[in-house]
Amino acid sequence: MSEYSSKLAAIAAKKQKLIQEEFKLIERRKKEIAGSAERLGLLTASDELITGLFLEAVHALKEDHSRIKKWETEGEQFLKSKKQHTEAA
Repeated sequence: MSEYSSKLAAIAAKKQKLIQEEFKLIERRKKEIAGSAERLGLLTASDELITGLFLEAVHALKEDHSRIKKWETEGEQFLKSKKQHTEAA
């Protein structure tokens, strides 16, 4: 096998490994998002409501940084309080 062939094979193997790692990360993130929806009681909300919430976030990410910061702060406080309740139990 030529030097180029072996390098290309190594690159292909690395690429495949990165694709698999990306897939695992995406799946883990999907589970985290679903877990958040469950903790917040949103699993029974309509698809239209959930879609509207996501669209609101998409629009805010594009144009309104103040809302994003507010949401991040509120989310952080919520997650900390949930973690503290879990650790205390």
